[in-house]
Amino acid sequence: MSNAHKPNQDYNIVVDVDDDEPTLEFQDFATSNVQQGHMNTAGPAAPPYQPPGAGNEASQTNGYSIWQVEYWAQYFNVDSRDVVQRSYLAVVPKDSFLDVYNSNPDLWGTFWIPTSVIFAMFVTASMSQNISDALAGVKRQYDFTMLTFAVVTIYTYVFAIGSFVYGVTKYFGSQPALMECLSVYGYAMAVWIPISVLCVMPFNWFRWVMVSIGFASSGFFIMRSVNQIVGRSNGKLHKAIIPLLLVAHALLVVMFKLRFFSYAVSAIPGSDGGPGPEQPAPTATTT
Repeated sequence: MSNAHKPNQDYNIVVDVDDDEPTLEFQDFATSNVQQGHMNTAGPAAPPYQPPGAGNEASQTNGYSIWQVEYWAQYFNVDSRDVVQRSYLAVVPKDSFLDVYNSNPDLWGTFWIPTSVIFAMFVTASMSQNISDALAGVKRQYDFTMLTFAVVTIYTYVFAIGSFVYGVTKYFGSQPALMECLSVYGYAMAVWIPISVLCVMPFNWFRWVMVSIGFASSGFFIMRSVNQIVGRSNGKLHKAIIPLLLVAHALLVVMFKLRFFSYAVSAIPGSDGGPGPEQPAPTATTT
């Protein structure tokens, strides 16, 4: 279909209209955008719950077998600053230790801190007893049974009780990681390094005060961390496990006090005005 207009002065205007052209459709983009906005606000579905550190620990395996060195090497991928920070949180637990630890789980502090405590306790207890025996004029021999006792007691406490906490909380649905349970007990030993040095002081009341501080600090750290793990069970795990762990910790501290911090300092013979060592009686001679 074609329409023609008459010429106007010196030129003509011709407008052609094609009936076969598609008609234009107008869309309300404001309404469309609003509807699309409502659809986008729903967002993706929330991921299933995972305990802190579980995904990180699983991703760190990288397909290595537990029998390969690479599997264990990844748990020693920390520097001294990380270990010092975590040790500080174990001694002064003002922040959550597990939140920091689960960002990069390690076995370095879990193993070497108890090892350092064994060394510190044996050396300081032996040195203190040497000083006491020297003042008493007694010849001193090193008691290496103290070293054996420290190795068995501390390693058993850290790894056996830590594994026990992991097994119980795992059974009741807390979904813990074995490394974080062991790390709680490994790093809890950090406070005993300075206490071992301070207990060289020859005052029994002072040693009792230091041991009490060590018990309160490490015990509070353990109870707080275990309570955080137990809290993931959503009420399925009764918190009676926490007093039991506190009793086990108290028994450990009592063994520390009796075995390493109970030496007696003897006075130098004759220094208090009393009789000194016996002298052989002079023999009479006749001429």
